[in-house]
Amino acid sequence: MTTPPARIAAALGGAALSLGAVAVASRAVLAHQAGLARERIGKPLGELAVDADRLWRRSYAGEPVRLVMLGDSLAAGLGADRRKDTLGGRLARGLAHRAHRPVRLRTGAVVGAESATLDGQIDALGPDARADVAVIVVGGNDVTHRVPVDQAARSLAEAVERLRAMGCAVVVGTCPDLGALRPVPQPLRSLASRASRSLAAAQDASARAAGARVVSLRRTVGPVFVERPDEMFSLDRFHPSALGYRRTADALLPALAAALDESLASRMLARVDAVRLAEGMTDPTPDAWRRTDAYLAGILVERDDALEDAVEAQNASGLPPIEVSPLSAKLLQLLVRISGARRVLEVGTLGGYSAIAMARALPPDGYLLSIEAEPHNAEVARASIARAGVDDRVEVKVGRAAEVLPDVDGPFDLVFIDADKESNTLYLDHAARVGRPGAVVVVDNVVRAGRIADPGTEDEQVAGAQRGLEMLARDSRFDATALQTLDAKGWDGLAIAVLVDPGDSPGGAAGGSRGHH
Repeated sequence: MTTPPARIAAALGGAALSLGAVAVASRAVLAHQAGLARERIGKPLGELAVDADRLWRRSYAGEPVRLVMLGDSLAAGLGADRRKDTLGGRLARGLAHRAHRPVRLRTGAVVGAESATLDGQIDALGPDARADVAVIVVGGNDVTHRVPVDQAARSLAEAVERLRAMGCAVVVGTCPDLGALRPVPQPLRSLASRASRSLAAAQDASARAAGARVVSLRRTVGPVFVERPDEMFSLDRFHPSALGYRRTADALLPALAAALDESLASRMLARVDAVRLAEGMTDPTPDAWRRTDAYLAGILVERDDALEDAVEAQNASGLPPIEVSPLSAKLLQLLVRISGARRVLEVGTLGGYSAIAMARALPPDGYLLSIEAEPHNAEVARASIARAGVDDRVEVKVGRAAEVLPDVDGPFDLVFIDADKESNTLYLDHAARVGRPGAVVVVDNVVRAGRIADPGTEDEQVAGAQRGLEMLARDSRFDATALQTLDAKGWDGLAIAVLVDPGDSPGGAAGGSRGHH
């Protein structure tokens, strides 16, 4: 999918032989297969991708977000006929829609590139390398050119570290599964698949360690390329079509948006150089708050293998890395215990991390109902919940929460809302309906990297979070507060409310200030 089609078959043949293909087929057979693949493929796309570099969505107000694309032909967009259908073009448009800001795209990716060339691509960018966020997709050519896995992974990590040192957030799409390339005959294709999976696993580990957000392209889009090759591949049957790039961009966009939030928060805090917690304390930069978060988690959060396994399963299944932090999970556990909760309602399951954490705090006869819109997410979560040994008290229902909640009956002692922010007011209304008086309601992600304070926002997730906070302030059924958080997940926050008995008024001085926030 990511190598110039004229070279891939011959390179795969060499790679297969070097990996011990004699045990599967003879050298003569593999050589014949490589020649056959070359004949099938040809070079219908050439080696130049459409130039997509421009300012996208210039109608949006504000300073443009700077987006850089690095890597090989997939990152360059080879196979797309129009610039808006390239991977960079689709990501730029999607990011602009989420951030409600124009996005300036700069492509440094080169058709045929290997991981070792990433350093040169960064050099060629010049000042543009100091972007807000970069996307790296590379690896296919490392496989076909028989680059050692550890060497390719090390080159990727060095590129990530260099970009991070310049203040650029990084998203890495790992090597696609070359086993999806139908023009390559068997057993050559299986050997290529095995090699690309090995590289992808090494890329995942090295890129995360270097500070990048990682998306497994094999897991997130690989199956659809295998099932619908006529639609997903372009003319050469190696590079994605417009639809293939759309599916790939959809897989990368959540991580890209999260990385941008982190980058903007970091830059905003860095500009406030007068902020000091106390003499001798460090600036509140992402590195500093992550170190602090790791320290606090290390001494206050006991190791839980099931929770760690749940995160690994979530990442391996291609789910976005947006679960709550370990300290936030511990907070949810404590809230369950403090409130004496026996019945918990969760809106938004993802991979089951928070559900497992809260279920750990329930009594043996407790019950947690978690609602998840995506069937794949629910399947991953159920498996992790079962491995954690709490499936006897956790039920995961599949469906859009707006459609499932009307049929949910209470009472619940605690409600945790962590789903689409646009629907926060709807979820809060149902929480008030099914929660008992005195029930705790927690709403996650209400600060949005500081954008919650923007009165003119056009970002629907930010606007949804604002509407939710306004409802908590004005609705007499709730008594609430909100806290900012700086942790392993970035700059965000949560709102905590208590459901008020209609016959009572909020107690205390703090309660008396409701409606004047």
